[in-house]
Amino acid sequence: MQAQQRASRKEVALFNQLTELFDWNMSRRQRNAYSKKMETGFTLVLTDLTQTILWTSSNFLTMTGYSPMEAIGKTPSFLQGPKTDLVTTLNMRESLRKADFVKADITNYRKGGEPYVCRVQIDPLFDNQGELTHFLAVESELK
Repeated sequence: MQAQQRASRKEVALFNQLTELFDWNMSRRQRNAYSKKMETGFTLVLTDLTQTILWTSSNFLTMTGYSPMEAIGKTPSFLQGPKTDLVTTLNMRESLRKADFVKADITNYRKGGEPYVCRVQIDPLFDNQGELTHFLAVESELK
């Protein structure tokens, strides 16, 4: 249990370093909310503006079967498949294009091919100069 808590603290510390590195305009309260999500089992996925994955929390492995290293450099669409709703994905892309907040339920696929329903909330992240720099998805599996 202590090892798990240490790993969680390290992950939260890394997220806080990313916040500072990218100079995101994010309050301590917002940072703490994201940290709490990670600690309670949610998956976080950070992408650049082309939606290329730059970082994922360790919960990504539990939810998808892919290690974070397998996801980095890909777009989240690599998790989609035959039962993924095209209208939902198009609506999500359009919202991101406008730098809008996204909340959706989408069918994704684990590494072994098993479908699962993922609730995703995507926040556009802006730096302290007001420039859109990244997107941060908070994801959980719906059972």
